[in-house]
Amino acid sequence: MIVNGRLVETPSRHGRDLVLYLLLHREAAVPRDVLIDTFWPRARPAAGRNRLHVVLAGARKTLREASAEPVIERRGEGYRIAPAAEVWTDADEFERCCRAGRRADGGGDAAEALRQYEAAGLLLRGEFLADRPYAEWAAPRRAALRAVALEAQSRLLLLHTGRGEHGAAAALARRILSEDPCNEGAHRALMLSYAVTGLRHLALLHYQELVTTLWSDLRVRPAAETTDLYERLRRPGRMPQPA
Repeated sequence: MIVNGRLVETPSRHGRDLVLYLLLHREAAVPRDVLIDTFWPRARPAAGRNRLHVVLAGARKTLREASAEPVIERRGEGYRIAPAAEVWTDADEFERCCRAGRRADGGGDAAEALRQYEAAGLLLRGEFLADRPYAEWAAPRRAALRAVALEAQSRLLLLHTGRGEHGAAAALARRILSEDPCNEGAHRALMLSYAVTGLRHLALLHYQELVTTLWSDLRVRPAAETTDLYERLRRPGRMPQPA
């Protein structure tokens, strides 16, 4: 987390989680009771208020090192991130890069789209709050970021394939398939990469493995686009191009 241009490390896990939770809900103050129920659901009311007070005090102390103005402010019986606070997180920057990549891609600027998507990839280091997999409050954000990441990777894959960058496309396709084994766009990119590097037999074998995977996992057959690529690869002669 970066506040006013300075890297900030909150002193405790609860302190970090509290700040992140407020950032996720920064459009309005979060009621005190909601914070207590989220982080200390089994605590008695007095104990919960005390724990919240201690964690808030620690977080505020750390944040004061980066900002003379309060970053966490109280509003009635709730708390929020101050609207004027400049707080940067890698998750927010990741989403910004993905949005910029989509705009550039939609506008036909492939080079800028590649730059933005690759910048997003550098920020994507595993799941959101990977060390807190059972934190229910983080689940919606985690799912949203996962969806954004898969869309960005799919768009980047199409860009690499369209530009004939089959090595980069194959590496990205394998990364996508490690998380989404039934992603046919990634399978097609990998098949095409095999074919253009003289490994047409591996491309054909990969299709057969895909047929098995899709039927085993989803009880479906490959899409027409995937089967069409397979049929083109089976025919000797001119190398098929991306559809």
